[in-house]
Amino acid sequence: MNLIARLFIGLGLLVTIVLGSPLPDSAIPEYFQHVPVTRDQLSVSQVQQELGSQLSKGTLIIGPNDAEWANVTKRYSTYSKPKDLKLVVKVNAESDVSKVVKYCNRNSINFMANNQGHGFTTTIAKLSGIEINLSQLTNIKIQPNKKSAWFQGGTWGGNIIKTLWDQGFVTTTGSNECVGLMGPALGGGFGRYQGLYGLISDNFVTLNVVLSDGKNLQVSSTSNPELFWAMKGAGHNFGIVTSAELNIYPRQIDTWHYHNYAWTQDKLETIFETLNKIQGKGKTPAKLAVNFGQISLDTSYSTTEAILGWTFAYMGAASEGEKVLQPFNEIPALQSTQGDATYEELLQIQGTGASDPTACSSNPLMGSSGLLQTWNVTTQREIYTLFNKTAAEQPDLAANARVFYEGYSTLKTQAIDPLSSAYPHRDEYLVYFFATITPPGKESQALTWASQVRNLFNAGQPDRRVATYVNYATGDESLESIYGYEPWRLQKLRGLKAKYDPGNAFRYYNPIVPV
Repeated sequence: MNLIARLFIGLGLLVTIVLGSPLPDSAIPEYFQHVPVTRDQLSVSQVQQELGSQLSKGTLIIGPNDAEWANVTKRYSTYSKPKDLKLVVKVNAESDVSKVVKYCNRNSINFMANNQGHGFTTTIAKLSGIEINLSQLTNIKIQPNKKSAWFQGGTWGGNIIKTLWDQGFVTTTGSNECVGLMGPALGGGFGRYQGLYGLISDNFVTLNVVLSDGKNLQVSSTSNPELFWAMKGAGHNFGIVTSAELNIYPRQIDTWHYHNYAWTQDKLETIFETLNKIQGKGKTPAKLAVNFGQISLDTSYSTTEAILGWTFAYMGAASEGEKVLQPFNEIPALQSTQGDATYEELLQIQGTGASDPTACSSNPLMGSSGLLQTWNVTTQREIYTLFNKTAAEQPDLAANARVFYEGYSTLKTQAIDPLSSAYPHRDEYLVYFFATITPPGKESQALTWASQVRNLFNAGQPDRRVATYVNYATGDESLESIYGYEPWRLQKLRGLKAKYDPGNAFRYYNPIVPV
């Protein structure tokens, strides 16, 4: 396997990595107010007897002793896995969700919905109760007007991309093929089509939502518009989306160009200066859909000196894309590979495909993350130096560690009125995160390293407040950094929480406590 292949096999972590870090209860006490008493003992036979006859054929009630248990409880990060999960109800119809929620309410059982298991905040680990698994709800129906489609709550990147592509359409999804649609979407949702069409949530038309009391509600700009506003950026706090209608678009670009590079550390300053020139502050061209980068070790090159890997995706053929990427071609590289591909092929090439060994795996991952406007070049040198220092002192911790960089085109995201949704970060253009697969007994050291990286990034933009993308949050960030510093934002969200989830049932994903 060549150097670039090894580098970008790790990029499956980029969009979906679970940045977990177990927190002491004292760190987040306000998250778990209004907690109902939960049954201590729940058995498959008991729930099957009490609930099974109400559910659709094909619904599965799965317990810890069942063969399917390991599969349905698998999570991208083991640190975000619920520590006291009693049962999983794998529903086979949208109508089942409301019935399970009502059953849980009658019996004072906590519950949470799940699809592909890529949510990575450690607040998920607090669940003690039943998980409602939506992964069997995968139907996709294009509407007669060909301008929108309905997606059930268990759809995921791979089946959406292929289904629409084969019929001549595309829509906004996350960048990783094996991540669900609704998990990222309820927090905004970054992706390769963002520069043209905005966030995933910017493309919501109608949502079918089950509230905490089991009531079914249709939500749109004209039906329950305040809740619609909240679902676009803070939706994990308000309900379970069993299906969603989203805008779709004609497939106008059949060929994508990619260019992958590997560079030595002496090129670091030039790389980030070149990135800043092309990206500006939110000026990345829409057709330069994304660039992913990382600092990591490759032992075939060096066991002590990390290298820099970067992959670019351009909407169009090489004849166009290479003109944009010429400044990077002028930076001498260890390796450089490029080519044209379909969108499906591109996912694998960039390390975000379903067959990538890291994209859909499960590991004890710890880390930190944040949002920025531009890359501070001096900061990147400090982060690189820290990486090599830690690798020398703790080689086992650094072996599977990476500092990730994401740069999506955000032109359409910026063009949308920031008041129109709960997503608060339209003036943040870049994403970073650090992650490491943590060896047993190294949790404290991993958390220290993650904190050091985050502190360096924050110190590199002293004139700006800390900003966190809710889908990359680890669980120890302030609510203001996640949901916005304008006082009216959290005030409005808390008021809506009191209206639609007064008992705080949906409190497992970077939660907002009701007024």
